[in-house]
Amino acid sequence: MTAQYKHAVLLLLDGARPDVLQEEMQKGHMPHLQALTQAGTNQAMLTCFPSTTGPAYLPYVTGCFPGTCNVPGIRWFDKPRYHKKGWGWGSFRSYCGLEAAFFDKDIKPEIQTAWQVFDNPKSINNGVTKGIDKKNNLTTTSRFLEFYYAHLTDRWDYIDLATTKRALKVIDKKDFDFMFLVFSSVDELSHRSSPFHENVRQAYHRTDEKIGQMIEGLKKSGIYDDTLFLLFSDHGLSETHKHFDVGPWLETEKNLRTLYYTNILKFKFDAVSMISGNGMAHLYFRGQKEWEDRLSFEELSHKFLLLDELRFRPEVDLVVTQGADGSIHFQTEHGHAQFYVRDNKVFYQLAGPDPLQVFKPGDPRLDQGLTFDETMAATFDSHFPDVFMQMYQLFKSPRTGDVVLSAKTGNDLREKFEHPLHKASHGAICPEHMKIPLVSNHKFNQKYVRSVDIYPTVLKLMGKDVPQGLDGKSLV
Repeated sequence: MTAQYKHAVLLLLDGARPDVLQEEMQKGHMPHLQALTQAGTNQAMLTCFPSTTGPAYLPYVTGCFPGTCNVPGIRWFDKPRYHKKGWGWGSFRSYCGLEAAFFDKDIKPEIQTAWQVFDNPKSINNGVTKGIDKKNNLTTTSRFLEFYYAHLTDRWDYIDLATTKRALKVIDKKDFDFMFLVFSSVDELSHRSSPFHENVRQAYHRTDEKIGQMIEGLKKSGIYDDTLFLLFSDHGLSETHKHFDVGPWLETEKNLRTLYYTNILKFKFDAVSMISGNGMAHLYFRGQKEWEDRLSFEELSHKFLLLDELRFRPEVDLVVTQGADGSIHFQTEHGHAQFYVRDNKVFYQLAGPDPLQVFKPGDPRLDQGLTFDETMAATFDSHFPDVFMQMYQLFKSPRTGDVVLSAKTGNDLREKFEHPLHKASHGAICPEHMKIPLVSNHKFNQKYVRSVDIYPTVLKLMGKDVPQGLDGKSLV
């Protein structure tokens, strides 16, 4: 296979919103990125669900969704393992802290990463490094120390500066074929203020300056024309005005002894709450078979009035469960519907108004079935972008909750143990969190793109074989 590029630079600007990025480019505040895309691509695409750091990195280095990789959130509970092994670090996880060291080991063993495919890959500040040679991970030990320093001092640009210096050394030596680097300041500053705050916009501007330095380095090294350059994000963010602390609520209001971070020193409990982002939650409940299996929609409906109570809460946008027959159920304040997949087509069954407010009852497409690409096109500009694909992939993971919650914009699902308290959140399946930028010096012509499509695209442009079984597909 002929390679169009000999090198690839993938820059993940954590937390970047495409609308803010476009505004700053149009104002002339990001001239280097503007020049880069003159003959290339500058559009919005969709990330995966949950739209949160860590799981949302997986598509870029595996071509697979978090559910396929069996890492369905930054926090999760493994019911099958807990049923067999009991309380222990393998039975639940939070990647917000020391347990982040387990992320690579938690990925499904058969999933292959870019670090195992490319000949001389370089990782800078990336938390997903399964299979990488130690010499190619340039922030093996420094990443944790630098993040801890920035957390204490709020000097998040310090990390981006250190990341840029490492990237420039690699570029100067031409010592890479695939380089993946992460800038963190937009995300961290947004959490502390707002995605639209002037400090956050300044972080976008500084990113452009660093991109200019890298472009100059590529030109100086004589490899600019042979380098594919991509900028994207893992999620957007929205301002948070209200916190619904779902774990403590289950315990105090519903009288269910509940395991949740950081209150995990419990050995007899009836429920588990695991929050990501903090705009989504996995909820798990003890059933008749204790913790052996995921509880179905029918079991939950029979046992609890909880599903209706949750869907009518002002902080909750969407309640998702799985039926006993494998169908996936959507519940919102507007109603209840379900879909199933047969022969790679989505069949959406409405008993009344569409709870997603996308389709009309009697729409012939629902009986004929829609491809996942058709459901993406139909929902791309809706309140629940790509919801069919995203929930289908998420429920592939045995670690996914009995109930999945997505918060309404302006709300999140955690408060008590979040330091500092989030003033902006992500993780939900809403446009503000799901839509992310796709900026490149290569021209792509597809209107609707998922983040999971980027990895197979890079493989093809770099002359590599695209493995069978990936969730994404090449854009070229």
